[in-house]
Amino acid sequence: MHSPLLIAQLTDPHLGTGPAFLGGRIDTERAFQRAVTHVAALQPRPDLVLLTGDMTEHGRPDEYARVAAALAPLDMPIYAVPGNHDDSHTACTALPAYMPVAQDAPAGRCCYHIQLKGLHCVALDTSVSGHAHGVLDTPQLAWLANTLQACSGLPVLLFMHHPPLPSGIEAMDACSLLVGSEQLAALIRQHARVQGILCGHLHRAVQMQFAGVPVHVAPSVAHQIALDLQPGASLHAQLEPPQISLHRWTPLYGLCTHLSYVEPYGPAIAF
Repeated sequence: MHSPLLIAQLTDPHLGTGPAFLGGRIDTERAFQRAVTHVAALQPRPDLVLLTGDMTEHGRPDEYARVAAALAPLDMPIYAVPGNHDDSHTACTALPAYMPVAQDAPAGRCCYHIQLKGLHCVALDTSVSGHAHGVLDTPQLAWLANTLQACSGLPVLLFMHHPPLPSGIEAMDACSLLVGSEQLAALIRQHARVQGILCGHLHRAVQMQFAGVPVHVAPSVAHQIALDLQPGASLHAQLEPPQISLHRWTPLYGLCTHLSYVEPYGPAIAF
């Protein structure tokens, strides 16, 4: 019997904006460093860190160098997927240890899978160069089908940047996963051991259900998108307290997700 697997999920740090982001209201690099410091201090220690996209603002090599430098204090395995602000090829080239592209991955796609404590984690690349929306194209869906078949009977966790269904925040839904969600749902229904899907992109903590599987969208470690479910609402950022997601997985109970605030709220008070 495997011991619980603890996964720290960080998303959407947008390194490369500098301290002038949102009119000088937030320094994304400092926010990311604080999140990394928070993860390093967690007890029990996470077994794994997953970074679910938009690591950078512009997808430049120098920005990925800063991502690597910020993550250097962590000594547990780290894996990442690109988001719409990333450049998939540049990211895979700059961060090969964090994005070990599968030998049979479709050309131009940073997809791969790893196994830890009995759980298969499958990374999907939903990024589209020059666009904000996400796509799972036919070659990557075929790769996923083969990967799930190879993992037949074993528990699987998918992680990718774009959520596979709408959140109700219209401006973000317009740039969600616009191609491939129905085919993804069909694959998940065929593979009964998919335990969940971890995503970023929305800059909010959102829980969904997709093809009978829980979907967790992690909040940004930097800034959030304002929660506005009114039809036609425009997009606004909001400086809510940054958080990370902490997932506890066991073979018996599956995935249990907590939100952990990066900033301290003072010492815990005994009852």
